[in-house]
Amino acid sequence: MFTIAVGVSHKKAPVEVREKLAFGNTKLPTLFERLRDTGKISGCVIVSTCNRTEIYATSMDTDAALGEIWNLLSDESGIEVDQLQDYLYSLTCQQAIEHLFKVVSGLDSMILGEQEILGQVTRAYQFACENGASNAVLNVLFQKALKVGKQVQTETRIGSGASSVGSAAVQLARQIFIDMEECSIMLIGAGEMGRLVAQNLSNNCASETMVCNRSHDKAQEVALQFGGCAVPFEELFDYLPQADLVVSCTSAPDYIITKQQLSSIMEARGGRPLFLIDLAVPRDIDPEVTELEYLHLYNVDDLQSVVDESLSDREQEAEKAKKIVENAVDNFMKWLNSRAAVPAIKALHQKGEEIRDAELEKALRKFGNLTKREEKILRSMAHAITNRITNAPIVKLREESQTDQGHMYARVMLDLFDLQIRMDDEGSEDSHPSAANIPHSRDGALSKFSA
Repeated sequence: MFTIAVGVSHKKAPVEVREKLAFGNTKLPTLFERLRDTGKISGCVIVSTCNRTEIYATSMDTDAALGEIWNLLSDESGIEVDQLQDYLYSLTCQQAIEHLFKVVSGLDSMILGEQEILGQVTRAYQFACENGASNAVLNVLFQKALKVGKQVQTETRIGSGASSVGSAAVQLARQIFIDMEECSIMLIGAGEMGRLVAQNLSNNCASETMVCNRSHDKAQEVALQFGGCAVPFEELFDYLPQADLVVSCTSAPDYIITKQQLSSIMEARGGRPLFLIDLAVPRDIDPEVTELEYLHLYNVDDLQSVVDESLSDREQEAEKAKKIVENAVDNFMKWLNSRAAVPAIKALHQKGEEIRDAELEKALRKFGNLTKREEKILRSMAHAITNRITNAPIVKLREESQTDQGHMYARVMLDLFDLQIRMDDEGSEDSHPSAANIPHSRDGALSKFSA
């Protein structure tokens, strides 16, 4: 079973593309179902954040699986596959595994050492398990990856400084407003990102923080926790004129603030500037609002300059994190390579026996009446020939399964001998996630995809 990863991230795709591939939990079950129904993918986990959308999957046919994922992403984004390839990265086997380990460790984030990504990947994996999308290989892979992410956070200081989107947004605000104590802030969204922003805002002593959310109870909860006041969502535009800075980070599928809505507000402000930071993907604020005078809009991609200022200290810690990741990848590949050899050897044995038995029966029919001794000699000879032919590649594969090339040797054997492995031949061990790592997963939830 081979691991693949396909995704878009802040490194290659602007927010205009990423927002077309931002998947909420309500959408994911449909995507899991479509991938399963291709018959090419035995399990998958989808990670979708403001900076990346990635599909991790396992398959016996990597080329076919990649094609199915590309087509799915093309359909969901409305971008032709050829054009979408400019933004996608597609990784297989060890590259895909190493990439996941780097992601959970914050080594691939816009903000080097970002710590929120570990929680985001944990929830993505848990959701895949709850919806029957994960499988044995992915369970082990993600549990190992999450363990590595925790180890990096514990044993390095890679998360120091502006190590989250929330903290970077507040640092950007401090560049805009030299004295944050004189700044009135409107925070739209009380989810995970909203709480992180609110926490950083409270540490920077803004004069007033208004929290607005579709669920007023959540807005009140965040406002009370961080010393702000809650604003009813339906009264958002009544309170906006009071704000100097608006930070928006909801999960709305469409714009919640448009140019038309802000036009009258900007006129009423009489030339007083309004700064907006849109951290949402898909975006909350229509970029056309920048056509209004005295209005300044920043999106999540604009945080890069803030991040770069505190990069040097974290880069030194990143070297320690990379060594942790390298060791973890090596250990996982040893496990995966030894596992990959088993179904390949089984398939070669089975094919050899099928050919032997079919040809032997043909020969016996041609010979006519043979004595039991003669028939036994023919059968023994056929068995010996089959064993002699298959023994050398099997011994070699077993030897190589203990090296970092074992996975590829298994792939080559499958191709050379035209072997077919069923999805369920990958085995059932480790097919269920550890309760300690993934709480609340439903019994039997993994049965939809192959174990």
